[in-house]
Amino acid sequence: MKAYRTIPMRTLRAFANLLSTALTILLLGSTVSALAAETTPPAPEAAASTPETESAPATAPAAEELTPPPAAAPAPAGVATTATAEPAKSPAVEPDPASILEIGMQRLPGYAYPGDERGIAYGSMGLTFHGLQWPYMPARGKGSRFVVGISGWGWVDTSYQKFAPWGDNTNIDKSRAEYWIQQARLVLRITPTYSLGSDWFVQGQAEFVATEDQTIQRLDTGGADTDDLWLRIGQWNKWDFQIGRYEGWEVFHLGMGLDLNTFERIGAYGQGDVYNPVFYGLTDSQYRPQGAAGNVAFHYYPLPYLRFELLSTLGSIGAAPTYSARPVAILDFGWLKLKAGTEYQHFTGRLASDLVNETHKGVGGGVQFVFLPHLEFGFSAAQGSVWKVNPGDGRLDRKGSVSRTSMGGFLNLSNGSFNYPVVFGLGSFYTGYEDQFLQGNKVNEYWQLQNFVAVQYVAFQQLYIKLVGDYARGHWDTAEPLVYDDEMYSVRLRFALYF
Repeated sequence: MKAYRTIPMRTLRAFANLLSTALTILLLGSTVSALAAETTPPAPEAAASTPETESAPATAPAAEELTPPPAAAPAPAGVATTATAEPAKSPAVEPDPASILEIGMQRLPGYAYPGDERGIAYGSMGLTFHGLQWPYMPARGKGSRFVVGISGWGWVDTSYQKFAPWGDNTNIDKSRAEYWIQQARLVLRITPTYSLGSDWFVQGQAEFVATEDQTIQRLDTGGADTDDLWLRIGQWNKWDFQIGRYEGWEVFHLGMGLDLNTFERIGAYGQGDVYNPVFYGLTDSQYRPQGAAGNVAFHYYPLPYLRFELLSTLGSIGAAPTYSARPVAILDFGWLKLKAGTEYQHFTGRLASDLVNETHKGVGGGVQFVFLPHLEFGFSAAQGSVWKVNPGDGRLDRKGSVSRTSMGGFLNLSNGSFNYPVVFGLGSFYTGYEDQFLQGNKVNEYWQLQNFVAVQYVAFQQLYIKLVGDYARGHWDTAEPLVYDDEMYSVRLRFALYF
């Protein structure tokens, strides 16, 4: 009988442990190889030939995978490539053309605004573009680009007003009042511009308005929810065609007071006054039309210092179909600016039986001087007429048919400092109206004199802080008869931000 040798137990346990360790190493190695095959990016050649898919991964990608690899450059036309797509994959998605990829959004840069020849730094003339194309956003080079510009401005006014009438007006107590008023307005401006080379362009603009006073109606002062809304096409510094809602070129400049959309602009016209002798500066068709109406204009720039605008209003203001024409010319040498224009506006009835018939006419001009960096001033005058009939019987409305004249001037003086700019402003303007009432050879007469003084400081070259003191006096001499006057005193503090 053959004898067998017995293996000790500790030897068997050591052999089992060694075998278990070897199997564990083999399993881990295969797992690591599989994971590496899944996460290792393909070689450049394979990446170029493997189309991307739009399906989302089942799990969240790693941080490195959130940044896509650079797309391979397309091969020149007619040159064969060695990379081939796998038949089981969908065909490669061609990249968008450069005209779509090259889209930018930016706050309007400095070159989008006309140069310093507009006026002294931070003065009222510098905030007027004098008929120049704005925003000016040509392509930088021979190619094309599409840019969405962002800009705008906002202001908050806190003002005190006091009315002090006297005379034989039976409603005089309605005008004897004091007010503390705060007004605020912010405009966000968006300007998409497609420029082709350095010449042709297509541009649009929308201005969205926020107002502080939530009790006002849309048609009240400052109540509109949209200011500009227009499109235009043309060539930079040559010509353009513009259509939509916007303002015409300014002819009559008021300086640093009587700001638009403020009660100060209205002047000495209280609750009990019979007629408002509102300022007229060739302005019937200048401002944005209300109602279902818009502007159409052609602008022509034959010389760097000469420009023309032919503007027309089309649509319905209120219930009256309206059309107008307002040609304006500006001769601008920088230090000297000459502006002149005329306007015609007509309202008709919507229905065949409607006798509405009203015509506005006017002519005006201004001369302005700019002596950088300290002084700018100017003088303006405009004369116009309104002729209308009574819609009830078609006869002349003598009270509503008036002649009107406005004239005056402004002066702005700056310390010339760029870091700590202070600007002082003065202005005085007269407006007179006469109607055709003719009762006992008596014609109704109304006039108003508006004066202001202003001082402004600009902090950090962005925040405009302006204090305006205003005195206005109105006079009414009517055929009723009523002869009386009203005075308005006001102080207004404005904080404004331009961006």
